[in-house]
Amino acid sequence: MLCRATILPRKALPRAPGAMLPRFFPRAMLSTSSSESNTSRVYASTSETPLVRTEFLADKRIFVLHLLGEETQDNRLTHTLIQQGLVPALRDVRRQWYKWVKANDTADGAALVTTALPTSKIFSNGLDLLNALKDPNFFNESLNVLSRELLTFPIPTVAAMGGHAFAAGFTFALAHDYRVMNAQRGYACMNEIEFGAHIPRGMLGVIQSVASSASLQRKIVLEGHRFTAAEAMQDGLVDATAEGAEATFQAALALAEKLRSRCAKDAWQINREQLKREAIEMQYEPPRAQIKTEVK
Repeated sequence: MLCRATILPRKALPRAPGAMLPRFFPRAMLSTSSSESNTSRVYASTSETPLVRTEFLADKRIFVLHLLGEETQDNRLTHTLIQQGLVPALRDVRRQWYKWVKANDTADGAALVTTALPTSKIFSNGLDLLNALKDPNFFNESLNVLSRELLTFPIPTVAAMGGHAFAAGFTFALAHDYRVMNAQRGYACMNEIEFGAHIPRGMLGVIQSVASSASLQRKIVLEGHRFTAAEAMQDGLVDATAEGAEATFQAALALAEKLRSRCAKDAWQINREQLKREAIEMQYEPPRAQIKTEVK
């Protein structure tokens, strides 16, 4: 069955003081299937390209957000993936949690795990940079909306980094509460310094919320260090490592199951927002003029 994904009202969206609220996104196509206990939804673009799939594991009370790699094989954070896939999917999970809160059905808690396909070598390879830079509102109306959605999420979130996470793909993982990284394959890196790009304010806010020391921030932002799983674990950028993509996903599920009870009293969101206050406030920057991308 095909229907259309709905979007939360603007008044429900957290924002930094003085920030412009994001426009309503184009409604994504949504297909739904279910078994006796589990539910699966595919969010597709208006051109019917599958973008992400959410799966609810009822026995574990865990939502799984699958990056399908159909629009771009390396899960680049495009306008379409964010606006018609990731944000609508996250808001539907948020909406379901709020329904449980209203029904006093939160005793078992809940959690969310984000993962790429097990065959993918890449968790996310960052932005579709040329198209992002052509849009002076891309960060405020797309990427920062996604980051803010995760930074204010009402249940624990875990990123299963089964492959490379570069640039905005790295900050996408860092915006989750916890991260599990594949020790056999993949680097985590902010490589903007290598190709002469500045890191936007919202992404810096996410980095600073996890990398608390000045030396680690310098290593990430100014040196463009490529972290292996072991290095990321040592520096506190990830919370666990595993051998292989499937083991990484299973470890992320186990961590999510361990954490899900922590939101049972519905205090996870407000307490996390206090911890991430500065990062949330940084998810707005004055729109920049369109940047020319032609190489002379």
